[in-house]
Order: sequence, then structure tokens, then C-alpha cells
Amino acid sequence: MSNLLTVSEITKIYESGKRKVVGVKNINFCVNKGHFISIIGPSGCGKSTLLRCIAGFEKTNNGKISLNGRPVTKPGPDRFMIFQGLDQLFPWLTLKENIVFAMRVVDKGRENFNKKAEAYLELVGLEGFGGFHPYQLSGGMKQRASIARALSVRPKLLLMDEPFGSLDAFSRRAIHQMFLKVWQKTGVTVVFVTHDIEEAIDLSDKILVFSQGKLKGSIENPLSRPREKDIPAYRSFLLKVSDFLDEECDGCLRLEEPSTVGAKLAF
Repeated sequence: MSNLLTVSEITKIYESGKRKVVGVKNINFCVNKGHFISIIGPSGCGKSTLLRCIAGFEKTNNGKISLNGRPVTKPGPDRFMIFQGLDQLFPWLTLKENIVFAMRVVDKGRENFNKKAEAYLELVGLEGFGGFHPYQLSGGMKQRASIARALSVRPKLLLMDEPFGSLDAFSRRAIHQMFLKVWQKTGVTVVFVTHDIEEAIDLSDKILVFSQGKLKGSIENPLSRPREKDIPAYRSFLLKVSDFLDEECDGCLRLEEPSTVGAKLAF
């Protein structure tokens, strides 16, 4: 299976006066096409910064990000990002109109937008809700609609930044089951940021551990799907990941003196 995403020696530095804050530093990893990768670590360790760099929202100071062998220099429809907030949809548009809008922006020449939008809503379990506005729906339904909109533009890479962090436990469990089915059906490649170890274990093929702006290591997930929490293998792997986090994640943001950082922040 070939690499879709390659991250090479990525460094992102934020500056405030004479002080510099490390967002991420010397990050290297690859993601194979169709794989599901989770990134975990404490707040301020660079997870979201990395995702924004991959999306093209942030300029890096050093290093290179490439998708299908092409350098990432700006946002593009081949990468779609879903955030934690439940207000990502246009509130003045219905769910179907939100999806149609996205498809029209990306591909003005395609036809049957309404039919395709209905198909994507059905894919995420929202069949019959196309005429509803976002304010009429629950948080879980809004995130399902956001996923449908993201998939409708057929991205090569789906970037997800704590997308289910605002949902209650019951809604998260239901949306996990739905999203795994959607991922398996579409084959989209996913890079998923979370603070929840069990969420990372339940969803992903590999877990990347971040600490103090650095990638401390990666752990392959040996569990077959569907993943049952009450089996010894699950508990053993959960303990392994937890122990690794306890050893590595002992801090968040790290300051460096100006003399140690050669590159300036690029806006």
C-alpha cells in the first residue's frame, strides 16, 4: 500500500516579542492510502497545529508536507478538515443545501447535486433530514452532516480535530459506529486528533503520540475490528498506550530562546 501523506522534518514556530513557542518540531511520518491514524497527547503539544499545517492553513518554518507526491502549500479540496465545534454548517442553509454548496464550489461541472447530497446524507444516517436547518438538529446530527459535506467533495485526506469532543457519551458511541462504517465504505484516508485514548484505540490503525511539540513515537493497533472493550487484548493494549503516554507526555508548550531558532514565523 502506497504512501498518500508524507510529513518530513516539519517545524512550526510561533513568535511573541522576543520569545518563540514551539508548535511542532522536526515531525516525520507517513500515512498510507486508506489508513486511519490517530494523534494523541495533552493540550498544547502540537496536535492541532500539525493538522492545520497539513490542511494548508498554517505556513511551516521548515520541512515539507506532500500529498500524493505533490507539496502542500495552501488549502485545497483534496484535504477537508472537520473541527470540534458544532457550528461548522451554514445556519441559513438546509443540510442538503450545505452539501450542494460544497460540491458546487469544488466541481462546477458536476450534475445531479441534489441527488448526490441525498446519497451522502443517507450514508451518515440522515436520510430524510435534507430539508432541515442545522439549528433544528442535535449536536450529533450536525457532526454527521459535517462529515457528509466533507465526503461529498471526495477528498483524498480527511483531517479531524477532536470532531466528537463536544458530544455526550451516548452520541459519541453511536457516531463512532457510524463513522467506521462510512470510512470502510468510502476508503477515505483519515488523520484524527483526540485526547481520548479509548477513542483512538477504537477507531484507528495506528496511534501517534505527541509531547512538547514532538512526535515521541507511534504504536500500531493490533486489535481486529470490531473492537470489544471487555476482552483481555483490548485491556492490555489500553494499558500499553496509557503507560507510553505517562512516560512521554510530561508537558505542553515549550519556549526557546531566539538564538536557538533560525527561522522566522511566516504568515
